[in-house]
Amino acid sequence: MSNQTCSVCGAKVSPCDGVSVEYQTGTKFKCSRCYNESIAEQLGLDYEHVSFDPLTIQDLDGVPHTFQFRAHIFSDQLSLEALETGPEDGYEFSVIAAAEQDLFITFKTLFERIRRELGRRHIEPEGGGYRITHDDVVRGQITDEPHSLERMPQLIIDGKSISWEELGRMVAPNVGFRFKLEIFDRSEDK
Repeated sequence: MSNQTCSVCGAKVSPCDGVSVEYQTGTKFKCSRCYNESIAEQLGLDYEHVSFDPLTIQDLDGVPHTFQFRAHIFSDQLSLEALETGPEDGYEFSVIAAAEQDLFITFKTLFERIRRELGRRHIEPEGGGYRITHDDVVRGQITDEPHSLERMPQLIIDGKSISWEELGRMVAPNVGFRFKLEIFDRSEDK
């Protein structure tokens, strides 16, 4: 994905480190810094932009996962997100805090969530696919599959892209059992 140019400051940033804003004259791309500063000014918030360098953390198997961070103000709150960078979809985490809260405290909460999730395993390799671990719990994220003709969502489980069909094969050994599917906001930790 090529970098985009901020319409305010001219910085070239990754598309995930900015926002496309709709105006009467058309859409303009703003880097996160310019976007947050303009929203904070409109809302009268005391906000100081902080950028976090990418961070690499290993999972249970010693596999490194590199995360890029972005912060976006909305209303009187701030969303701090960690997005795994790489050739494929991967982990995504976020926390929501008061926009004026110290961003380093918010980062610490997000970092603890990342470490906790990378320390869990929900699926494990079996044959040519995966199986659910003995804990019988699967956590992940619902994302989209832009090239799918059926417009089916894709799942990210343990940082791996999993189709609904693959998940179906993983639960097939449990025919006759009951289950609970709970969907919650990506900023919640359950």
